[in-house]
Amino acid sequence: MGDVVRRMSWSGANPAEAELLLRREWLVTNGLGGYASGTIAGVPTRRYHGLLIAALPAPLGRMVMLRHLREQLRFPDGTVVQIGGEEHAENDLEMPAINSLIEFRLENGLPVWRYQVAETILETRLLLPYMQNTVHITYRVVSGAGPVRLELRPSMHFRGHEAPVNVPFQEPYTLTISGQRYEICAAPELPTLRMLFYGTRDEARSALTVDGGTVRTIFYRAEARRGYDPRDTLWSPGYFSADLLPGQDATLVASTETWETILALHADEALAAARERLRRLLAAAHPLAQTDIAAELVLAADQCLIAEGQGVSAQSRKTCPGAGQRIPMGRQ
Repeated sequence: MGDVVRRMSWSGANPAEAELLLRREWLVTNGLGGYASGTIAGVPTRRYHGLLIAALPAPLGRMVMLRHLREQLRFPDGTVVQIGGEEHAENDLEMPAINSLIEFRLENGLPVWRYQVAETILETRLLLPYMQNTVHITYRVVSGAGPVRLELRPSMHFRGHEAPVNVPFQEPYTLTISGQRYEICAAPELPTLRMLFYGTRDEARSALTVDGGTVRTIFYRAEARRGYDPRDTLWSPGYFSADLLPGQDATLVASTETWETILALHADEALAAARERLRRLLAAAHPLAQTDIAAELVLAADQCLIAEGQGVSAQSRKTCPGAGQRIPMGRQ
């Protein structure tokens, strides 16, 4: 059985269509009630957008742990190209993806972005291992003329899923480093965010540059339209970097799980396991629901299932995390 793939090509030729990259959204869940969600442009527009919203036991429930990644590529000639984006204030939008994005696709429901800068093609994919509060974000240089330095700045503001974005920012966050393992704590009663960043079977090619912590404000346009406070304060400990040649990749792992769980599978093993689970899911469906739109509906329904007795409280499980949001690639 082949993969179910839905593609959206992007040429960037018509700036008037750039709004599509902000309106079309993606959602990936983990079976516990946790999820990751965002726009194709990589610009968070809602307080519910984030790369790791963990589903934790009561009384915590869902918590926003990893909000955003500022992503950029640095080339040997000194050229720096940003691929992620954000909105700092109303009418102050950074959306560089309109210049480098060439394709967004869903592979069995998992999002993949493809960017092209000059001769370099970069692919980014995201997955949440099933039944874990963990996210894997992998960057792979598909082709190009030489080495590219990938730089990722993770940003966070630990808060409850339904809490307003202007809840008091608990500073200072504490960063603990042990070898290639990084832990961030905000308060004793809150979970620890653990991060790991490595290249293809080679942790030595990756590093975290700690710059003392930076704070900045971003703006959520959807919250402004809904009449809620749209300004969120994010904290970052520094930035990760890795030098990649064509055919090489690097993965950022962020999790509230134990290190034993995080390290149980390498990034490529976690991806293989996720693909196998989704293929088995489709194989178990009715024969008429194993291809085309019907297969996409099977995968979409799986996103809203939460294992009984797992993750957040029953009150928090009443709706799918993406309820009320438009998921990309559907019929317009």
